[in-house]
Amino acid sequence: MVIAWTAMFKIRLINKLAAFIPTVEGFRDRPYWDVSRYSWGYGTAAPGSTGTITRAQAFAEMVSYFLHDYDLLKPKVKRTLTVSQWVALLDFSYNLGIGNAYDMVPYINAGDDNALQTQWMRYVHAGGVVSQDLVTRRHKELDLWFS
Repeated sequence: MVIAWTAMFKIRLINKLAAFIPTVEGFRDRPYWDVSRYSWGYGTAAPGSTGTITRAQAFAEMVSYFLHDYDLLKPKVKRTLTVSQWVALLDFSYNLGIGNAYDMVPYINAGDDNALQTQWMRYVHAGGVVSQDLVTRRHKELDLWFS
């Protein structure tokens, strides 16, 4: 029964992520420069500056990335999180990398949502300057966290 529940949870998680990501990433079928690398699709790393990706391919890449990060973060998170909280954390990881998501884990495990929110909002810089897009994204993630 645990296996069935885990599979159901991941399906709910993927569905919610699939609805959320386009609101913060959008879709691009061709590579674009994204601060430090070429990205495409829903923000995954592109293999270079040329080529195209379909929405289906981009979705598969995105899901693979999220499930990988979920599997890395799940054993470290000791607090029970809702699907929305997982979506917020996984989007944070997707946007900033797993290492930065690990930095949030002590605040999550402590249950100190005020400290977590303060720490979360420190990640709003791109290329050394505050990005309004990242400020907006962090607020959307936190809205999910507290929903």
